[in-house]
Amino acid sequence: MEWVLFVSLQWIVFGSPTQPTTQVIQPFASEELCNKAADAIRKEIGAPSGAGGRVQTLGRVVCLLRKDR
Repeated sequence: MEWVLFVSLQWIVFGSPTQPTTQVIQPFASEELCNKAADAIRKEIGAPSGAGGRVQTLGRVVCLLRKDR
């Protein structure tokens, strides 16, 4: 079994939302490693963009366990 990280991002620029983008980051050998990566991404998403409030980043970051078939 391995852990995968799903990241979905959407930007709002001058009040208009962009299409969301999704990326899968894999594999992680443990839930702990996946959660550490997820926390780092959440921290980056929450950081100010330096665009003076004209750009907002929204994100969803989730670790999921992929079971062997």
